[in-house]
Amino acid sequence: MLEIQFDGGSRVLVLGRFDAAESDRALQIFRGIAPGPLVVDCAGLDYISSAGIAVLMDTYKRLTGAGHALQLVNLTPRVRNVFTYAGLDRLLGIA
Repeated sequence: MLEIQFDGGSRVLVLGRFDAAESDRALQIFRGIAPGPLVVDCAGLDYISSAGIAVLMDTYKRLTGAGHALQLVNLTPRVRNVFTYAGLDRLLGIA
């Protein structure tokens, strides 16, 4: 199960499993975020599938198209490896 928490600013915390079962709901939530710089804190993210990556890529394209940045922070080694193997670590702002 995926939990998405907002801090009221430009930071989102994602917790749990970000997979196909949660992707439609997550896509609606991320599309509802107003354009602006966004930091996604992945400290509590246990797993991400290609469906979860697709949601983040949709968000990345929308934000960068409007001139804003998307940054992923606090990735666990397992989640970071998924982005590295996909080659997305060079595209996305991963700290």
